Amino acid sequence: MAIGGLAAILQEIQRMNQRLDGFEHGLKAERVNNISRLQNSSITCPDQYLAVLHLYADNTPLPNFPATPVNIPGLTRANLGLILHQLEPSIAGDRLENGGRLHIAIGLLEQAV
Repeated sequence: MAIGGLAAILQEIQRMNQRLDGFEHGLKAERVNNISRLQNSSITCPDQYLAVLHLYADNTPLPNFPATPVNIPGLTRANLGLILHQLEPSIAGDRLENGGRLHIAIGLLEQAV
């Protein structure tokens, strides 16, 4: 086998490993997020701390995540959009609608908080 062919195979293996790493991060983040949503669904007071959800890309905590449900209305439109964009593909809608969507996306039960 030619050296160039071997180099191409090694390069493809490296790309496949990078893709697998991305899938692994996504699966870990999904697991963390499911547990966080379950914890958040048991919140009964608006000043209880939220379990932070994680980014699917690298399994790190979502930046600017609200500490409590009371903090959600104070999020800027930009921060609200960034959080929703990380959790779901569509961010269309007004701020009030997106605030309600954030409640659902992070596992809050509307009637509880």
